[in-house]
Formats: sequence, C-alpha cells, structure tokens
Amino acid sequence: MFELQYFLIGIIQGITEFLPISSSGHLVLFAKLTNWEDQGLFTDISVHFGTLFAVIVYLRKDIYYLLSNIFQFRIFEDQIIFKIILSTLPAIILGYFIYDYVSLYFRSIQLIAISSIVFAIILFFADKISIQAKSWQNITYTEALLIGLFQVLAFIPGASRAGVTITAARFLGFDRLNAARFSMLLSIPIILASMTLSLINAFNEEQAVVNFYNSFSAALVAFISALLSIIFLMRFIKQANFNIFIIYRIILGIILLFVYV
Repeated sequence: MFELQYFLIGIIQGITEFLPISSSGHLVLFAKLTNWEDQGLFTDISVHFGTLFAVIVYLRKDIYYLLSNIFQFRIFEDQIIFKIILSTLPAIILGYFIYDYVSLYFRSIQLIAISSIVFAIILFFADKISIQAKSWQNITYTEALLIGLFQVLAFIPGASRAGVTITAARFLGFDRLNAARFSMLLSIPIILASMTLSLINAFNEEQAVVNFYNSFSAALVAFISALLSIIFLMRFIKQANFNIFIIYRIILGIILLFVYV
C-alpha cells in the first residue's frame, strides 16, 4: 500500500520545486512538523527524477531547440548552451563542496523563516523593474553569470532556487515569462547534479533504505504535481505579478518566527 508520507513528499516536492517559494524549506518544515522517519536518499532521488521529467516535458520545445544547436553544430552561433553552462557552474562548483554541510547544519526553522521573508522582499522590488521584453535566448554572458551567482544563494534553506534566479532575471529586465522559463532551464542541470550527489551518498550508505514501490509512486506524484505547478505558474504570470508568492512567503515566515522563536 502506498504510504501517506511518500504521497505528501511527492506533492510538496512537485508543487514547490518551480514556484518561487522554496522546495527545500517546505520539505524541512514537513519533516519537523510530522516527525516521521526519514524516507531515505532513494526516495529523495526518485522525487527529484519526477520533477526533472516534468520540466523536460514542459520545456520539450526549448530543449529540442538547444539539442538541435548541438547536433547541427550551431552552438557557436547563438552560444546559448555556453551561457546556460556559465549560469550553472557557480552553483555546481560551490554545491560540490558545501552540499553535505548545508544539509546537516542549515536546516533550522528560524533560518527558513528569515530567508523566506528577506528573499520575498527582494523579489518584490525586482518584480517592479521595467520590462524590456528580453528573451532568454538573447541573454548575454554577463547576465548569465549574474543569474548564476544569484543561484548560489539557493543553498540557504527558504531562499528558493526558482525565487533567486527569477529575482536576478527580473533585476536584469527580463519579463516574468522569460525569467521563469530561464529559471526552469537552469533547474535541469541543478536537479541532475543534486541527484548525482544523492546517488553517491546512497551508494556510500551501509544500510541504504530502498522502497521501490513507494519511491516510484512518490516520483509519479512529484511528476504530475510539478507539471501542473509549472502550467499554473506560466499561465498565472501572463496575467499577474509574483505578489501572491511574495505575500505567502512573508506570512509563512512571520508565522514560523512567532511559533518557533
């Protein structure tokens, strides 16, 4: 029987991964509130795979465009592949050295609350930047590097990887749709890197917890909820700004500070 814990983990991971509200922060909160037994690294890898597959399905046309550039040897014409790599490198390099440290020591509720509020306020001001109708495909190397440096801040629980990359893109004048789309593209190598580190840790565990049925089910739930979350986000920001997410993060942060401090 599919356990409730795995269903909820799949739902939380899927819904929050691409919204600017912090998936890692919500998963830490979930663990603190339920006190359930750790579901194990194998399940973590599975739900990440589910969200990865969701973003690949949604961005299939963009990914086809990028792969066409590679296989048709056009990568030196628009150079977008190199810019995506440049945006990804800071987080990949830093993550290699601090991934385990952050997982062990940067999981306090107070930190999640404060970073949720602070980064929500920063996103609020970034979202007021005038729109220049810039496409992510025309991003410059400098802009790509700046977004990549912002992405490093996502190692702070509660900051939100999607949130900080969208914030950086908005500061640089990209409209909401292009900011969100580039953020999702950057999530692909980041999720792959996170899965790789988790796999390495899983192989190093003496008694790794492996529950294939529950983990597969959690991955499927994460895939469905992530795909629906992406569709909702992209349709929503066509008509509105990011204020609903900003307000949610500030209220959540205040409640957590009131309850846990």
